[in-house]
Amino acid sequence: MSLSRLAVLVSTALIGFGLPMPAAAVAPREDSPTAVNWLERAAAAPDRVSYHGTQIITSWGPTGASSAMLDIVHAASQGSEISVVGSGSSPGAKAFVQRAGHEVGPTVDGGPLALLKATYELVYKCCTATIGRAAVLVEALRGDKTLAARFWIDKATGLLLQRQLFGLDGTTLVRATVFTELEIENSEFLSHLPPMVPGGVESVGMSKVDSLRSQGWTCSASLPSDLQLYDVHQDTASNSLQFSYSDGLFNVSLFEQRGELDPSAVAGYTAITTDEGATVYQRYGMPSYAMWSSGGIVYTLVGDLPYDQLGKVVAAFPHQPLPRVTAVERVGTGLAKMAKWLTPMSALSWKLG
Repeated sequence: MSLSRLAVLVSTALIGFGLPMPAAAVAPREDSPTAVNWLERAAAAPDRVSYHGTQIITSWGPTGASSAMLDIVHAASQGSEISVVGSGSSPGAKAFVQRAGHEVGPTVDGGPLALLKATYELVYKCCTATIGRAAVLVEALRGDKTLAARFWIDKATGLLLQRQLFGLDGTTLVRATVFTELEIENSEFLSHLPPMVPGGVESVGMSKVDSLRSQGWTCSASLPSDLQLYDVHQDTASNSLQFSYSDGLFNVSLFEQRGELDPSAVAGYTAITTDEGATVYQRYGMPSYAMWSSGGIVYTLVGDLPYDQLGKVVAAFPHQPLPRVTAVERVGTGLAKMAKWLTPMSALSWKLG
């Protein structure tokens, strides 16, 4: 089970083979073998190392910073029990994320490792320390050599201790995940809550993407910001689809369901009018959401992209203005709740604001 599940958006799915090469990978570059080796170790560490720690996740945007403190008990053989740290009078919400199976592609704090290596230049920056533990520092650079991310990896265990993500300018910090306390356990067993993925959620896989397109579903192979489609799931109960995209650092999931959006499902969202005259409802935070209807499909985009990039991704999808419909004709989708499939942070987003 990767630490990725503890950050926003992150997706637990099979890595698709034969993915289109992201644009950033076209520029000549050479990854440091040492950097790649450390990231591979970080991806594998949660499968063999049990621990108990406190983690803080912070996201920065136009409305300021949003933060959450998590108490994490991780058993390598099972998964992670994650609690939002609250006051004594209002204890934090709690969730359990199962350990990923061996068939699941490796991830590093939310991003598929295969896409991280394909999209960014990985640089080894040698030795450092954080929270009193010896660590190594690895950086991810974009094709124009701007800084995209920093990873602090524990020398002793390979666990990812801290990650920072930067905006397109390479200097603006947009998201940070850091352990403030960490205790390595010799063994751990969790008497846990039910796993977060509900019954009826099935993997569709990449092989059926063309068939889904022929049925009228929107499933682009790539999106702005070098995001690549790498997995598809279906909720058989609601007949909705989840398309997972990533560039190896940032992650978004697009949920699609037949019907029309019920405005009551987006109470508290900000309404934005597109160039086509359609309405998109947005809410920024951890994670950020965008919801809209177009062509008889309700779209819910959930992700941890920086706000300026999130808008470009939303604009890449259909935005057909809706005809007037009666209350009986509306479908109260509430697809945003499906973000609970992705990460405990998404499941607890009502608590985090």
